[in-house]
Amino acid sequence: MRSIVSLINKNLVTGVTSGLGKYIYENVPDCVGLTRRNRHYVLKDEYDLIIHCAFSLERGNDVSDNFDFIDSNILLTNELVNTKHTKFIYISSLAVYDEGYSNYKSTKLYSESIVEKKSDNFLIVRVPAMLGVDIKPNSIWKILNERKPQLTLHQDSTFNYVLHSDVLDYILSGVSGISDFISDGNITLGKVNEILDGSCVFGDYKFVTPELDGVKWKTTEKVIEEFKEL
Repeated sequence: MRSIVSLINKNLVTGVTSGLGKYIYENVPDCVGLTRRNRHYVLKDEYDLIIHCAFSLERGNDVSDNFDFIDSNILLTNELVNTKHTKFIYISSLAVYDEGYSNYKSTKLYSESIVEKKSDNFLIVRVPAMLGVDIKPNSIWKILNERKPQLTLHQDSTFNYVLHSDVLDYILSGVSGISDFISDGNITLGKVNEILDGSCVFGDYKFVTPELDGVKWKTTEKVIEEFKEL
């Protein structure tokens, strides 16, 4: 379902050192990857497509460097939107629906508002947990890479996952506006362990992911099965 991206000008991708940004950078032609070192001159160019995946790694409310946190999450978004572009894609998070306050939730909402206000042609994609070859250590990573990992989560904890490749196919399909891009139905951590032939030891904390309406690309179980083959 991937459409052909116009390559009249280059495509700019942020967050290219890991995760989704790295996957997009390696799989979309004619990409420029924005980093801390090249930011001052990369943003002087014009781009056909800007895909903003970068975010601060600090998720808690105790921020070690306030300016860096604001710069990485809000000021950078503003600079990117002010860069000449044909279309702007912002990778947001389902964390915007979390109850209560968090810095991460707030900065996602602030960045979304900047994109919605300033770009004439945009896509804001709110995603759940993402899976791909290059993911940071989490419960699934431990199940795949450790022998009998000890988890804090109960086996009945529920999650929703999407693949990096599915996110890329979706954002290049021509859709605009604001979308919740999720898989069809949540999955228990116990079922994930079963599909991945894991042998983890579960904990007592039960995490529950709410069921949401949105763009249901495929079932979460199929996502885990495909992730197993990567």
